[in-house]
Amino acid sequence: MSSPKKQVRFNDDNIFYSPKTPSPTLSESSLPSSGDSSGPCTPPQNNYPSLPLPDGPVAIHPLLAFHPHVPPIIYDTSLPPLTVAPNVHASPLSLPPKVFDEPATQPSMHTMTLIIDQFPWRLTVPPTKHYVSVRDLLEALYCSLRHPVLPTEYKTLPTQALKDEVSVAFHRRCGRASSREAADEQYHRGVKRVDFLRGRTRFMGLSSTKVGPDVWTLNLAF
Repeated sequence: MSSPKKQVRFNDDNIFYSPKTPSPTLSESSLPSSGDSSGPCTPPQNNYPSLPLPDGPVAIHPLLAFHPHVPPIIYDTSLPPLTVAPNVHASPLSLPPKVFDEPATQPSMHTMTLIIDQFPWRLTVPPTKHYVSVRDLLEALYCSLRHPVLPTEYKTLPTQALKDEVSVAFHRRCGRASSREAADEQYHRGVKRVDFLRGRTRFMGLSSTKVGPDVWTLNLAF
């Protein structure tokens, strides 16, 4: 006799961008950049003037650059950014706090967009000052992945196999909670966007795209 299926729950290689041709405009949704580990985040209040997008080559910060085998930092994107640790095989033995306030790109930009393979949302990173910092990017990534998933969004998954993988990721995330009470709380909060990564939560870095200097691919691994 087969066991019943677990159910999900819902709340009501290149680190440079080099321009070649004019970039199309993306339709992007603004995402928050800070918050706690349980609920949606509040967008930052940014009163700084916007910077024009650079029209020349753009380099990503070394801590954020994509390296397929040895990423510069060790970070599970399902956890808060304060858990970021240096990868001793690629980075210094410590990460001084000031490094997270450095611009995420050179030259700096006032906004960035992250895209993820087989992930239906584009993640927009707003700045807390007049440019997007390393900290802004990591916090915006974490917060955007904490957004609840609507039942209609879950139903857009094209196959039952994908739905099952999201369900497994959801239950595993709840099971990693520090206590039974915390696990129950996570369960009742329902599926989040991070569950759509289906376990691919290890940060491997950002690589450039052909879309524009502000659009980068987020590479993840199991």
